[in-house]
Amino acid sequence: MKRLLSLILSRTTFILLLLLAQIAFFFVTVNFLARYQYVHTASYIITIIIVAYLIYKEENPVYKLSWIIPIMIFPLFGGLFYLFYKNTNISKKRIQLYDMIELDRMAFVQRNKDIDHDKISNYLAKIGWQAYQNTKSTFFDSGEAVFDDMKKELLNAKTYIYMQFFIINKGKLWDDILEILKNKASEGIKVILIYDDYGSSGLPYQYTKTLETYGIEAYNFNPMKPHLNFQMNYRNHRKIVVIDGKIGYTGGINIGDEYINLIHPFGHWQDAGIKLEGEAVHGLYLGFMDLLRFHTKDQKQIDYKPKYVPNFTSQSIIIPFFDAPLDKEYTTKNIYMQLIHNATTSIDIASPYLILDYEFTSALKFAVSSGVKVNIIIPYIPDKRIVYMVSELYAKELSQAGINIYKYKPGFIHSKMMVVDQNEALIGTVNLDYRSLYLHFENSVYLKNDPVIKDMKKHFKDLIKSSKNIKNLKHPNIIYRFLQVILKGFSSIL
Repeated sequence: MKRLLSLILSRTTFILLLLLAQIAFFFVTVNFLARYQYVHTASYIITIIIVAYLIYKEENPVYKLSWIIPIMIFPLFGGLFYLFYKNTNISKKRIQLYDMIELDRMAFVQRNKDIDHDKISNYLAKIGWQAYQNTKSTFFDSGEAVFDDMKKELLNAKTYIYMQFFIINKGKLWDDILEILKNKASEGIKVILIYDDYGSSGLPYQYTKTLETYGIEAYNFNPMKPHLNFQMNYRNHRKIVVIDGKIGYTGGINIGDEYINLIHPFGHWQDAGIKLEGEAVHGLYLGFMDLLRFHTKDQKQIDYKPKYVPNFTSQSIIIPFFDAPLDKEYTTKNIYMQLIHNATTSIDIASPYLILDYEFTSALKFAVSSGVKVNIIIPYIPDKRIVYMVSELYAKELSQAGINIYKYKPGFIHSKMMVVDQNEALIGTVNLDYRSLYLHFENSVYLKNDPVIKDMKKHFKDLIKSSKNIKNLKHPNIIYRFLQVILKGFSSIL
């Protein structure tokens, strides 16, 4: 009851109600004006022009359809709504700033000539993400393990702590971390924290000012505004910690007590993360600085050279890379597709959501038809019922193609990871849904021939033991199945 009351009275609910009121006002106004024949006719003409424009426009077909379908269903309102809403997208000036920041970084990145490059490392180098060696990596199979190790390393910080999270929820975990950050800031160590305004909407309004009183440089990314605004979809879903340029963390974890199983809103919360020590930490640093510059609108060039030379020796390839909705590159999806095509024996995937486009499902089906064993693990207990209904529909389609679909019986799996043939892996923040692949700021780490991949593979085997192989995903309730089909039409916005 207390949780429900908190949700009702939250800033997010207030803003959502204002947005719904604006949409209702728009529809009522158009409906009123449509009584005039010339307005009615003009609305339909605009709708036809908008649909033609969308068909012609070079954009992801799924997003075209997500606009075209509702526009055609509501032709009187659809075209006008698109005109008003789509024009609230991010400004050209902001996109130019982002492009400039990317070019600054790309000018620094040099292709490592000592590495035997493959298609993935060549592609990532071309868009400014360098391949590293001489890095020690550690895989953590739970949020508890990640944060226990992280807190120890935060206590040892000597020069700076850079942190970036989608969600920060008040609770014991945040209290523990905040106390460390406050103490480190008082010692003169530079502490920068970026959190997403929507993901962390449970924090008090203008919480950044509170953090600044502790000596912490804090930013809430893309603040929510109480008016229709397409760029509100561009959330910062990244999770990064960089300490002194020597140690870095990323993974599925956010800062909240559920991530370390102090509370259990959806059964046992299963998450995973990775720790980097050595050269590859600099890749996380570059991604952090990119977003910091973009958010603060800092046009000054920074020194991209690493300040720390590690003493680790390793020939494995590790590439931290970042994805953003502004360059239309779809980096993470491209990496996933290449990894699927690389597979010869096995593909293991864990994701809390499973909402894929045609290319992705086709690639997975082709892999299993080629003799590759494909295992996908999704939650048994969902955190978002509507999203889960659609995920089950995609899971059913993949299961019928011969892909093993497992549901994590103890509760909710939040890990975002992939292992291919026991020699390539991906771990990071990207869910297998449209929002992560197309709309969010995300980050991942690509690994090749790294010892930690064996640990990740073992973790998948342990997860499968705790999961149920779902052969029949057809729901017995016909109304439920009907709703699934309807909701699938809105996959791109779930």
